[in-house]
Amino acid sequence: MIVSALAAALFVFFTWSLFRMAMGLRESRRVRQAARHREESEGRRVIAEIPGDDGVVFFVEDGDAFAWGGRRVSRAEVDGARLLLNRAVLASWSRPGTTLPAQPSGEAFEGRERWDVVLYLRDGAVVEVPCGVLREGVSREIGARVFEAVRQA
Repeated sequence: MIVSALAAALFVFFTWSLFRMAMGLRESRRVRQAARHREESEGRRVIAEIPGDDGVVFFVEDGDAFAWGGRRVSRAEVDGARLLLNRAVLASWSRPGTTLPAQPSGEAFEGRERWDVVLYLRDGAVVEVPCGVLREGVSREIGARVFEAVRQA
């Protein structure tokens, strides 16, 4: 009898834990979708959702600029961009007649993939868009979307 009661209590505890986790995931998804809807209702196009320490940051494009995490860069200021994996260049783009600085050297592999997009501005500034370190191609897809949006703009 005690074993059955203990098994039932463990089952109830496990089921309650799963329920709470599912509701937490559902709520975070709802909040993220509401934030995405706010961005789109203001006329911005959400290019990618970049995971960060404080949640998800949207990389958005409006009529004349890119914005993410409190940063804003005018499309006209961008002279070129590079897609990086562990600091090694995978793709590069620049405006005609513009030469980008020397390519940075890659890092030693530390067991995870770190994806970034580096924007080179007309005034010589370099702005990095960290796209994440998630596995299974999530960060790769984010980096590719950001790079492609900048290249096409």
